Amino acid sequence: MSIFTRTFDGLKSRFPILRRPQADSRYMDLLYDYSWVLARRNKAKGIGLHTYYKAGQNVWVNACIQVFVNEVRNLGFKIKSPEDTHQNAERINYLTNLFNNPMGYNSQDTYSTLQSPMWHSLLLLGDTFCEVITDEQFNKIPIGFKFIPTELMYYYEDTDQWGFVDNGYRFESDELIHVKEPGIRGSVWGRSPIDVLAKDLTLEILGRSFTKEILERKGLDPSGIIEFDSNLNDQAYAEEIARLQAMANGNRRGTMILRGARFNSVGITQEDMEYNQLMGDIRDRIIATFGVPPTKVSIMSNNLHEDTVKSQDKQFKKTFSGKAKLFE
Repeated sequence: MSIFTRTFDGLKSRFPILRRPQADSRYMDLLYDYSWVLARRNKAKGIGLHTYYKAGQNVWVNACIQVFVNEVRNLGFKIKSPEDTHQNAERINYLTNLFNNPMGYNSQDTYSTLQSPMWHSLLLLGDTFCEVITDEQFNKIPIGFKFIPTELMYYYEDTDQWGFVDNGYRFESDELIHVKEPGIRGSVWGRSPIDVLAKDLTLEILGRSFTKEILERKGLDPSGIIEFDSNLNDQAYAEEIARLQAMANGNRRGTMILRGARFNSVGITQEDMEYNQLMGDIRDRIIATFGVPPTKVSIMSNNLHEDTVKSQDKQFKKTFSGKAKLFE
């Protein structure tokens, strides 16, 4: 809110009647002028953002993020004047209109369409960016907000500024909002939950791939092994194989009679049977990392009590409040 504080201190009652933020948006200029804008970029040296986006396709990662996004949409916003100032109806009305229509009346952007990608980006990538479009004629009063995908941003160390990749434009401090999840190393980039969950997500991918292969083969292949006597001569072996093939063609689901051989069924090992337990453990680790209660992502149990649900909801409110403070 420091952007608004500095701006409104220099204003009395002059507000732009008609906001046209598209004309002054650097991000909109980028979309119009540069074809590379849709290409995936690197968040930091050597780490592709595609990895994070792919992780976002995990059903539990997506569900956890959507819980926060839905909470933001449901809560909406409320404009308040500082405690030491009187209620200024004109300012409140202007800001209310600004947040409801962040890119003007003629745009399809709303408060929800602005907040949804910003929260999604923060929770998935650890960073989110928003352009603050100002009006030079009205003491640089904010007239619009536009979400900027993280892959388009680059940090220029020589001037300590954020700017567009390969574009050269660098934002001033009052032209950009950067919200990040701080890391312990003090990087200008935020810390993503995906960095913590990398090994767990890899385990799930491997586990699902293993199951997919079994289903595609319609079961374990081979499902059984026929073991013949090592002293069986080649002619007798060939005759027995021919007999078994003829029997199988005539009765694929019936009983197979063996002569001088033993059938060994191929079963599922104890490790394979623990697949469901592994998937459940990974799911629990994902929702724990995001701080989302199981009930919020439709995980129910028979012994779930009403008091437990209320306790989980109360805890999530604290978690959400802590995340929301990053936007203040």
